Amino acid sequence: MLSTKPIDASQLTFRYSGSAEHYEYDRDTEKRAKDQTRNEDTGMPVWKIRCVAVYKEAGEHGEITVTVPHPEPPAAEFDSEISFTGMTVKDWSINGNQGQTWHAGSFYPAKPTAPPSTTAGNGPAAKKAPATA
Repeated sequence: MLSTKPIDASQLTFRYSGSAEHYEYDRDTEKRAKDQTRNEDTGMPVWKIRCVAVYKEAGEHGEITVTVPHPEPPAAEFDSEISFTGMTVKDWSINGNQGQTWHAGSFYPAKPTAPPSTTAGNGPAAKKAPATA
């Protein structure tokens, strides 16, 4: 039994842990595909992104893996904030086992913060040389 639901990720924060190539599992042969999975619509390779999902309001967090098509290996600084678009989750139950599979349409790292200012009053450029007579 599979049930796909969209996820409203607006109240979640995701922290990057790493990524790897995704290989589809064939239940008939009980083996993984030899070639990396590709998105049927775009042809882009599909990647697994490991992250910690944080739901601050409820004080909950957990590790999840999200599959996402991306033209190159997804990368971000470890434990940095990342975002997903078009997120869905599939609840599944097979042979007495159950779980969830997370998917997203795209991935992107959070915007980098600006480096410290070096203008007057801030940073190394603001230091004055000692006065000489």
